[in-house]
Amino acid sequence: MRINSKICLLVLLIVLLSAFTFAANEQQPILGVMEENPGVYAGEPNSYGVRICFQKNRDDWKAYPDDCQNEECLKKAPAQYPRLIHWTIAFDGRLVGQLTGETPTKFLFYSRIGLQKIISTGIIPSIGKPSIEFAGFPDQPVHRPLVANSQPYFKDPDLWKPVQPSLGALGILRQQFRRKYPKLCRSSEPDESTLETLPYRDEDVRVVKAYESREGWIIARLHVNAAIDCNDKEAGFEIDDPWFVVDSRLSASYLTSGVWLVEAGDYDEDGKSELLFSISRYNRGGYLGAAQK
Repeated sequence: MRINSKICLLVLLIVLLSAFTFAANEQQPILGVMEENPGVYAGEPNSYGVRICFQKNRDDWKAYPDDCQNEECLKKAPAQYPRLIHWTIAFDGRLVGQLTGETPTKFLFYSRIGLQKIISTGIIPSIGKPSIEFAGFPDQPVHRPLVANSQPYFKDPDLWKPVQPSLGALGILRQQFRRKYPKLCRSSEPDESTLETLPYRDEDVRVVKAYESREGWIIARLHVNAAIDCNDKEAGFEIDDPWFVVDSRLSASYLTSGVWLVEAGDYDEDGKSELLFSISRYNRGGYLGAAQK
């Protein structure tokens, strides 16, 4: 089993998830994430690096290849990545640092695919304190990841901000949640290896996080306590909190699940903000980008 493999995917706010092939064009912005990673071996300290994720290719963002299945792939994969990148590091629409990353000649682990070593000198920027919130599957406190761009683009023209959805928007979100999960289950108290139906009310669907753009779009992470997908053959695993999007016309759709929002910014300077999520699922990490169309 591959341990904590990391991937970078792209998704539109109104479409399903899909991975893309990569076409090199170094004149276009390359988007990455500066992250802190726990040591691989016992006693090994944490280290910082920049994971290369996406590149703008004409009108679309494309994900770099990351799905290696064997060690031979790990040896060959670095050739598909730029060797050196000078990065602009940003947070919350402001510049917090600049550094240079170098791609290794071989990726030693599946979890390190696309991860550059920081070779520039100076202070490595960080925000806040290490937290388990940013740890993912390794479950060790680390600093929050920060967006890295090969171009100095980081402003957020759509002004995505945390919000408490209105009663109308909340009703639409709960309605869409029920369409996505018309039937939920929970572990049976007499026998936790079996599932039983979990009847849930709209009020049981609560908002964990929600953000709204200046145009009135809303993205929201929803949660129901102890809820399990009834089609899950491995009873006992609760559903990853799903995210839904509500557009300015109050039309809602499912976005993805098992992620949290890292940052919003206009990383290709086209006047619209992209959203970058961190994937936090069982034995699976990485990043997922979203763009409004």
